[in-house]
Amino acid sequence: MSIFGMAQESADLGYENEAPMANGEETHTVANEIAEVQNLQFEAADEDTAADKLENEAEQTEEVAEVLEDDVAQERALDPTAAKLLKLTFQNIVGKQYAGRTLPATESFDGSRSEARENTRIALEGIKETLKKFWEAIKAQFKKVYEKVKSWIVKTFSAAKKLKERAKKLQQKANDTVGTIEEKSFSFGQTKTIAVDGKYNEAGTLLSSFHAVRTVIEATLSTLKKDQIDDAVEGVIKKIESGFIANGNKRDVDFMTLARAYAEVAKAAGAGNTVPASVGDTKKYIEQFGDADEISVEAHVGLPGGKAIVSVKPKTITGNNDLETITKHIKAFRISLSNDKYTPRDVSEGDVKTLTTSQIDKVCDDVIEIAESVYTYEKAWANRDRYVNKIVKDTDQLVKDFDAESDVKDRDQRHFQGFINAQVASVRRKINFEANLCSYALTTSNAFLNYAERSLAQHKAK
Repeated sequence: MSIFGMAQESADLGYENEAPMANGEETHTVANEIAEVQNLQFEAADEDTAADKLENEAEQTEEVAEVLEDDVAQERALDPTAAKLLKLTFQNIVGKQYAGRTLPATESFDGSRSEARENTRIALEGIKETLKKFWEAIKAQFKKVYEKVKSWIVKTFSAAKKLKERAKKLQQKANDTVGTIEEKSFSFGQTKTIAVDGKYNEAGTLLSSFHAVRTVIEATLSTLKKDQIDDAVEGVIKKIESGFIANGNKRDVDFMTLARAYAEVAKAAGAGNTVPASVGDTKKYIEQFGDADEISVEAHVGLPGGKAIVSVKPKTITGNNDLETITKHIKAFRISLSNDKYTPRDVSEGDVKTLTTSQIDKVCDDVIEIAESVYTYEKAWANRDRYVNKIVKDTDQLVKDFDAESDVKDRDQRHFQGFINAQVASVRRKINFEANLCSYALTTSNAFLNYAERSLAQHKAK
């Protein structure tokens, strides 16, 4: 079903009934808090998926407008068959009810050629107006995603603090335990979360992989805390604004300014090599995110729970630096937490090897450091509301200013709005990745801590 159509029919533009902040009262156990974190994660994922669909619908509408604009420019008229095809295409994008209200009736194209041309022009105007409404819907959906992510990550910060305290207590208990292992292995219900490459019966491999999670979390959150990507995106907007002011009333797009601004975003995206050195085969991720001729991929694979952190970067722009090309490259850039070689459902539950007290100590140490990295990262969110509101406000003003100019071509207006959509999407993807990474770190740490606790229970005191 069309996300745009649903928003228009319900008038749900996301400015009311925003998700509340997560309750900060520490009244639940760590396990219950993590369950809440996961529920909030699912809600945020649903809104994020809706945002992706909405942007795809906007792109499809731009393509329809492009074709119609050529017809109008050359004074071609749609015949009844072409008009019917247009309506079917449009309603598949925006929904039947909205398409019915926006486009002329199909039978109105049965009249004279001049009437058909006029109706073709009216159809184009309706689609152009729809693109403006898409921007309103995209803004609103961005805010809805952010509110869900905010509730989710605030709960994550709260749970991380409690997880650290639990790990410190277990570490002290393990260090005080003197005895022998009574059971060499035991049944464990969270094998899906701790498994590496689908296997969970080699304790050394599991612990090495979990330590890699700590390394990745520390390195990645440290880079993201610097906010280079946020600053670069905000810099793009400032450069566009200054370029407009320099041109006075003629708001032409300065492609070279945009190209330079894009290069800064790309540089910030790779600042400090956010993802540690590439490990494993990245072919599947290239196939998932784009064309090998257009993107490059780095991935830290083989993380517990069948996860990989994937960084996708567009290859260098060559030749044409027009707005469409720049927008395409911005859309290609992303960093995500993805599935690795298998999915958790491919792993059956079974017995795991009992950890020694020294191994339990290492698990606790890693959990403590991961938890500290996560809740220390809360400081990076201190100004997040201000930043998000500023991005929405500034980009909205840019789009409105550009749309208001009478001497700007329709095609340039569409391409410029597509460019702004891509910038907002890049901010949304980054925010969503940060929350996903923190949540993954927390749920994985909790599973390993449960593994360590169950292991300690197998030790028989002397």
